[in-house]
Amino acid sequence: MSEAFYRAVRLAGGTIFRISSRPLVLHRERAARPGAWLLAANHESPFDAPLLIAATPRVIYWLSIVELFQNPFTRWFLSSMLAAPLDRSRTDTVTVRTIVRHLRAGRVVGLFPEGGLRPDEASVLRGGGIKDGLAKLAQLADVPVLPCVVVGGRRFHRWTSWLPLFRTRWVVAFGEPIFLKAGADREAARAELTAAIERALRALHEEVRACG
Repeated sequence: MSEAFYRAVRLAGGTIFRISSRPLVLHRERAARPGAWLLAANHESPFDAPLLIAATPRVIYWLSIVELFQNPFTRWFLSSMLAAPLDRSRTDTVTVRTIVRHLRAGRVVGLFPEGGLRPDEASVLRGGGIKDGLAKLAQLADVPVLPCVVVGGRRFHRWTSWLPLFRTRWVVAFGEPIFLKAGADREAARAELTAAIERALRALHEEVRACG
């Protein structure tokens, strides 16, 4: 894994997005906060991760699903982009330990806590829920969660959206960090954190919608 490779890809991809689109990044300064934290975003499109990489000033160590690592080229590219595979069919202690190690080293770890693509009414932005694994990671590493909403990724499924004159609109909005409640029962604290993240994501989505 190489942060230099990550930064090079981010520079190249960010340039492409700037040429072909009209990005709007709300509260980018929140994503520049130092230290370790978990970036938790909604997930409506395969293009969400590239848009988040382009919009986030910190380097993101990704937690992804193991199915994406089955192809050798994809496995090489994702690993080079600092992603670790999580096997959701079992308790993947190896990957969890890797993620916790990154967090304890002061890094940022990004994940999509809905557990997969959740467009339309299934999205957390429209009343759906998120998995409690996010809160468990925050508890294990004792780090805050930074909620984030990304909108517009699905538009890049159309090839015309990549044309410079099309000026495809996409938005990323970063929320305030959310901390685990100190001194509370561990299970209750996780449930409260999960609910707080869901509320924050929906509030950010309303802010994005208000921008037009």
